[in-house]
Amino acid sequence: MSAESTELPSSQPPPPRQRQRDTRQEDRVSMGEKLALGSGYLPVFLGNAAINSIALPFYQMTLHMNPSLLGAVLAAPRIWDAVTDPVTGYISDNLQTRWGRRRPLIFIGAIMQALAFGAIWMAPADWSDMAKAVYLLAMLILFYTCYTIFSVPLMGLTYEMTPDYKERTRVTAFAGLFNKVGEIGYAFLFPLAGLAIFGGVVQGVRIVGWGTGLIFFGLVGILPALFVKERYYTRLSKTQAKVKFWSSFKDSMRNRAFVVLIGLTVCQVLAGMLASSTDYYLIVYYMFDGDIVEGSKWKGFLSVGYAIVGVLSIYPVNLLANHWGKRLTLSIIFGLVFFGALGKWFLYTPGNPWKILFDPILCGPIWTALNVLMPSMLADVCDDDELRHGQRREGMFGSIFSWIQKTGFSLSVLGMGIALDVAGFDAALGGAQSPDAIHTLRLFLAVSTAVWAAVVIAMLSFYPLSQQRVYEIRDALEARRGSV
Repeated sequence: MSAESTELPSSQPPPPRQRQRDTRQEDRVSMGEKLALGSGYLPVFLGNAAINSIALPFYQMTLHMNPSLLGAVLAAPRIWDAVTDPVTGYISDNLQTRWGRRRPLIFIGAIMQALAFGAIWMAPADWSDMAKAVYLLAMLILFYTCYTIFSVPLMGLTYEMTPDYKERTRVTAFAGLFNKVGEIGYAFLFPLAGLAIFGGVVQGVRIVGWGTGLIFFGLVGILPALFVKERYYTRLSKTQAKVKFWSSFKDSMRNRAFVVLIGLTVCQVLAGMLASSTDYYLIVYYMFDGDIVEGSKWKGFLSVGYAIVGVLSIYPVNLLANHWGKRLTLSIIFGLVFFGALGKWFLYTPGNPWKILFDPILCGPIWTALNVLMPSMLADVCDDDELRHGQRREGMFGSIFSWIQKTGFSLSVLGMGIALDVAGFDAALGGAQSPDAIHTLRLFLAVSTAVWAAVVIAMLSFYPLSQQRVYEIRDALEARRGSV
């Protein structure tokens, strides 16, 4: 079915229902389901952030792996994800069981990723760099395969929780909340592993790694599978035709709104390649003269600052999005990021370390906005896709988006390794880094963040799904196949 034959003309007067912007009672999601769904985003966050936050100080700073080699190993699994993510999305869209099409995969993936995460940190300390690299690569491929089985169906489940424009943002606000819970704690995982009670950093990392895997990836990860309902599966998806892989992939990449959201994420990836973890290195090697323990502690404080600002931003982001629209809200918050990027040049310098806590004030809300609004906007995209093509394909959209996000996390580490080499950074020098190296790292941190914000603001002007348009799409869908 072509887009031309299904889209409502923009000049057509809105039907009476469009003037009723309050969320219908049947569209509301219970608090219990919101909490259960949101809890799944704690392991989603940790699956990217925890690996990088432990791997950098463990494999590079403690086991002294070459930073470029480590960055390449952390980035390499994204090639495998390019296969597993869309395949998992395809399976998730077509799976039919008595428990639904998303929940069984979420449950199985949670158990498998818990075991795989613990195995990542078991490389013997006396192995060569290449042996450690081979082991780490094998374990990362295993982990991210399991992580994909968990995270892709979870994203699809998120997009289909409710057909209401505003309730979608309220639902994804809980995903943002649990992202912030992870953000509060993840930076302290390596400092926790360094406590004397563990008898050494290597043993500490292994104990903390297994504990994180079993508790957060396993026990917390199964909660969405146990306590969240699949709304579209019981009312629509069981009767739709089989979703075809290549046609779905092509249709996804032809959807203008989806392409804009992918563009935003790609910009985030490119910025992350230069800026991610740069603050960590500046704190350790510039502000604290190479003291990894003290620098890691202040990196933890910075992460808590970002998390606190992020939690406090959830309600304002939700409120602004439901009053002014998701696109305008993102544009405003990226404007704050642009000015915050300029401040990074002055904050990450020797002296009173508490000044770095001003950084989250301007640059913290954007991560909440992305965590809350992007899934909500992708749910709107899935409605647009159904109107055009007559199928619910949340799994395909979620898989493509998931792969780009995971690629961004890994490429940020690869880019960080390259940036360190370009800057002339040498871990063996400790706090005696050259002035040119420090100057280059400071430029990477400030300039890449400012450029990212400016480009994204420009891209958002091309996003076509306004609040009004989403209401038009819903009315057209319900006129064609009824309510869900």
